[in-house]
Amino acid sequence: MKQFKNTYGFTLMEVLIATAILAVVMAIVYGSFVQTRRVIGRTEVAVEGLRGIRASFNRITSDLSMAFLSKTNDNTFFVGTDEYEGEYPSDKIDFTSFSHILRNRNAKESDQMEVGYYLRKDFEGASVLMKREKNRIDVNPMYGGKTYELCEDIVGINFRYLDDGAWLESWDSRVSKKIPETVEITIITKDSNGTERSFRTVIEIPLRKKSALSGG
Repeated sequence: MKQFKNTYGFTLMEVLIATAILAVVMAIVYGSFVQTRRVIGRTEVAVEGLRGIRASFNRITSDLSMAFLSKTNDNTFFVGTDEYEGEYPSDKIDFTSFSHILRNRNAKESDQMEVGYYLRKDFEGASVLMKREKNRIDVNPMYGGKTYELCEDIVGINFRYLDDGAWLESWDSRVSKKIPETVEITIITKDSNGTERSFRTVIEIPLRKKSALSGG
């Protein structure tokens, strides 16, 4: 009787080799997938952090662009303190501004308000950029009002003030009787890997001259 060989099957050795190759390929693909997800995750965190920084700059510069000082109202002010928390600047700034948005026509408020920016430690010990705002300018300047968080992962913030061509580290309108020409803002961040980045912007205060002449 004539015997026929099965030429369409696989030997056990071939199956084992194919399985081993498939396992190696799957491991490579899975490793690439995990690495890609990590990169995407880090990128998303970085992008979100940049959004927070940009939003913070927009808030601060918008309020500063409307800063004012009135000769007939002793409760208007512009005060910037130069402070440090460890190795990082932790400056604080408080001022009166025309940046208040009236949301209720019947509210006994104007477009004038008190504004402040500073860093505060959260319950985990991380620094958070805070904003203080008070809708009415009263006899207790630089105190009171509402506070809320603007941005996390900020380890330092520095303000400098331009006056007659010189950059100053602090400002007090109660002494100088005026507001600065320009304010330089520097924000320092640190991510989970310990990488530090600095962001800087400059904003002019157009109401400086008007404030010096204003009677309201």
